[in-house]
Amino acid sequence: MGFGVSLVYGLAGTALIHAVEGREEAQQFLRMYIGPFNTLVTLGLGVVTALLIGSSQHMIPNAIEATFTTEELSTTDYFENKRRYSSLSRTIVFASEMIIIGFIVLQVCHFPLYGIAEEVMLIAGCLQCGLASYAGRKIRYAGMMLHSLLDVQVTRNLFKQRELNVVNTYVQNPRRHLFKERKLDAVNTYVQTVSILALIGVYLGVRSYYGAPFLYDSFIGRSAQVFLLLPVIIATPVLLIFNFYPREVLRKIYDKSIDIELASLHEEIKNATLSGFEKKLRLMEFEKMYREELQYSLQLSWSDLPIGITILVMVLEPLITR
Repeated sequence: MGFGVSLVYGLAGTALIHAVEGREEAQQFLRMYIGPFNTLVTLGLGVVTALLIGSSQHMIPNAIEATFTTEELSTTDYFENKRRYSSLSRTIVFASEMIIIGFIVLQVCHFPLYGIAEEVMLIAGCLQCGLASYAGRKIRYAGMMLHSLLDVQVTRNLFKQRELNVVNTYVQNPRRHLFKERKLDAVNTYVQTVSILALIGVYLGVRSYYGAPFLYDSFIGRSAQVFLLLPVIIATPVLLIFNFYPREVLRKIYDKSIDIELASLHEEIKNATLSGFEKKLRLMEFEKMYREELQYSLQLSWSDLPIGITILVMVLEPLITR
């Protein structure tokens, strides 16, 4: 759907230019739209990212609120950050600011087109700025909602679904005790998907426009090219933090809940028919399994390689090619 929107926009613009200004101008616009400026792909990625975030924006709040009670969350800044996260007025204001900035930068750089063709390309460029601002704002406040969870007073084990008769179950089959229903795990998958898609979109957009044949005929000349790197400067730290920081938040929360479960298990096995050494050994094995499972589920993996490579290329390529 995202790339369909971009394609329809390009074809509709071509038809309008053809009807008003003629075939040659329409062909030139379409070549620029698909070729040097790569707008067909970059605008499509922007729409894809915005649609993905918009259609799944309730995933993080739902996961958080399914894990913690309202009373637990009320002691933190979660609801204030959620209000900002869901605010339509803040979205409109921030998107408008970025569209204005994008309009100024693109006007200073100046597309190699004139008349309606230039206006259609300018609208597409400004639309990309608005979509990027929407994604960036959602990502920022999603990260702030997760950060607020560090202030939650964890009073139960969130790392697994607690079983009845813990002592007998664990003695018979320790691995069975690791049955989990970790609702917060959905956050990690969502974060990786959104941040990688957004970062690739920013990289392709900046790469396409930075190397595109702008005229640079304003009073500052080719110096205006440096302003095309603004999305990289703004987006890189936000996406880096959003991709890696939530994992640390989850790790800290699960660590707290594991400590609580260990203390509870310690009380429960006091009356078990085991020697003191066996009790300590069981507790150590139990803790080791939990810590290893937690480390495995939240560790950096090959799934993080695309975002690392994209960041490296995005930062180094302009410096190398120029």
